[in-house]
Amino acid sequence: MSSLTLQAEHLKLARLLGCPESVIAGLAGLDVAALRQLRGACTSMLFDGDRATLQRVAGAARILPGALNALLAEKAMGPVLASRVAGLMPPKDGVEIATRVALSFNVEVTLLLDPRSAAPMLRLMPMDLVVAVTRELVKRREFIVMARFVDTLTDEQIRGCMAVIDDESMLRIGFFVESPQRLAEVVSLMNDARLQKVVAIAGRPELALGGAVMVLLSGVEAPLRVRIVQAAMTHADESVGEQLVIAAREHGMQALLTDLVASLPAVASQRLARLMA
Repeated sequence: MSSLTLQAEHLKLARLLGCPESVIAGLAGLDVAALRQLRGACTSMLFDGDRATLQRVAGAARILPGALNALLAEKAMGPVLASRVAGLMPPKDGVEIATRVALSFNVEVTLLLDPRSAAPMLRLMPMDLVVAVTRELVKRREFIVMARFVDTLTDEQIRGCMAVIDDESMLRIGFFVESPQRLAEVVSLMNDARLQKVVAIAGRPELALGGAVMVLLSGVEAPLRVRIVQAAMTHADESVGEQLVIAAREHGMQALLTDLVASLPAVASQRLARLMA
């Protein structure tokens, strides 16, 4: 268990509860498994309460025309109630409402959505709307929220989103992705040029994102680890590799890099070995 994983869990719990991280400082003694269990319990409390009432609201929406549902969602329900009902109505009805309301309303609803129940609806969302909402979430630096939906969106939707997400934001979102398998799939969607640009962000010490690259490494299998480290070690700016090694040492993750020396192409292997010496 790395300090980085613990940090990510504390930040995700604080974001879910809408509080500063300092408020949950008393949970410092919990390990990652306990924090995830607690976050799961909090998620159930926040999203599953009053389910019967919300299902009645969702049921009523089925008999109303889409234009009226959209008007009621924006003018009467508001984003909090709309986000709770969204995952309980037929996915196609939720999509119709989303395409009729203002983008700003969709963004507010997305911040509050429960990906567990909204997944079928989200996968049907038109690409232009998914990309537009993503662009706004990036502006707001809602990295934890975007990471929640990585497991939910299709590969095609992810590709569309990646086109409007800058390299720094990509790295910050990756830090919070929960599923290692899905994280690996998303990294695999990047070509070598994009991956090197994302990894290069680690070379800017003022951003302190070397640890985020180490999280990527710890969450993927050996072939992708080689791609990521090769991208860092063959970058024209040697500080990219230097900052990665510094982050590995700070978080006790040197073994992740050492184990890759023999698997890297010669130039990358030599640079990594020199930096690790």
